[in-house]
Amino acid sequence: MTMTAVAGARVTAWPTLVALGIAVGVAYTLSPLAVWCGLAVIPLIRLAGRGLDVDERRRITALLIVAVATRVLAVVVLFLTTNHDEVPFGSFFGDEAYFIFRSMWLRNVGLGIPIHAADLIYAFDDYSQTSQLYVFAFLQTLVGFAPYGLHLVGIALYIGAAVLLFRLVRPSFGAAPAFAGLVMMLALPSLFAWSISALKEPLFFALTALALVAARSAVRVRRIGWSIGAAAVALAAAIALDTVRRAGFLIEIASIAGGLTLAWTIVRPKVFVAIVVTAVLLVSAVLSRPAVQLRAATNVVEASRFHRGHVWTPGHSYHLLDDRLYDDLAEIRTMTLPEAGRFVVRAFAAYATVPLPNQIYSTAALAFLPEQLVWYALLAFAPFGLVMALRRDVIVASLLLMHAVIAALLVALTSGNIGTLVRHRGFALPYLVWISAVGACELVARSRPAPRVP
Repeated sequence: MTMTAVAGARVTAWPTLVALGIAVGVAYTLSPLAVWCGLAVIPLIRLAGRGLDVDERRRITALLIVAVATRVLAVVVLFLTTNHDEVPFGSFFGDEAYFIFRSMWLRNVGLGIPIHAADLIYAFDDYSQTSQLYVFAFLQTLVGFAPYGLHLVGIALYIGAAVLLFRLVRPSFGAAPAFAGLVMMLALPSLFAWSISALKEPLFFALTALALVAARSAVRVRRIGWSIGAAAVALAAAIALDTVRRAGFLIEIASIAGGLTLAWTIVRPKVFVAIVVTAVLLVSAVLSRPAVQLRAATNVVEASRFHRGHVWTPGHSYHLLDDRLYDDLAEIRTMTLPEAGRFVVRAFAAYATVPLPNQIYSTAALAFLPEQLVWYALLAFAPFGLVMALRRDVIVASLLLMHAVIAALLVALTSGNIGTLVRHRGFALPYLVWISAVGACELVARSRPAPRVP
């Protein structure tokens, strides 16, 4: 290329760069967090496609760009459809306004800005206390009041978590299951709603994905220094989870420890059988002790209390207890062993099936029906997918399985409101989709006719 051509190219590029700079400046003036989140998403998209062939990288990049664009569009629509003469900002969910206001009050306290005494009390209220409030307060200390920008932060966190899991499963399960799982993570309506919210779910999911990926790296990396560093990252993420949601540390450590233990034993069939038999005998012996029975019954009663509380929340509910136990809260203390057993069985059945067709009471519930059918399909593909996933990468499959199982256990035994169950079922979905995708892709591949040999 001649010097004249180079100079011409530079001259031609200058107007574009100036226009881009002006656009970024205007965007930063309107919403600094929009620019920050945009700068964060760009390397995430590049990370998702790193090392892939050209066609696959293009598909992944296009998918992520569409996913980000549709989410940003949802926030823009929220802004445009909100009557700001009546409310200071709009929100997708009722709890969002509460979180945003509390974070702003904390920000004002930190900056020494006077606030109402009632707001001061609510700012430090123990109810829904989470470190996310302080994250939001810190961000708004830097950029000012940003109720819509906080939604963009949630989007960036969710996209980051999705990319981390995609990079985890891609080399283990293959291109087709990884792409299918990523599509479901980005397209399922309940997870879409999660990802654009100003609630704690995006931050919780991002930290969980980081802990999971770091735990896998800790046991796979052969260099001791890198392994220790990855384990430290997993531990730090688990500790941070405890500040976001109560018992987050125990949930994450149990998921990681359970996954790694399962992976270690499942590749040793004799050890696996011995552990299963020993565990059955040990549990039977322990449960035969009256003190342990009392403790187990107490835990079931406590779970049933949470369930009963959800039943009486606004919205549509479903029942797991025998009818007599709903009449008076004190009656739960008289729960018998058969009643407790029925409660547990119904809880897991409801987790898998609710809402049933006869539980669709509104247009919103009817709109959720397509995703419910997808949920049933995921459950149907999961057993076969788990077998195939364990064959391909036992560590990754075991970690994903235990994250999904523990999340399901916690939600199944305490839910009672249909809307809350659907929302909280999303705690297991980000891990279940990859396992089910392996099963679906494998079945599709096996159903194709074999090529004819000439």
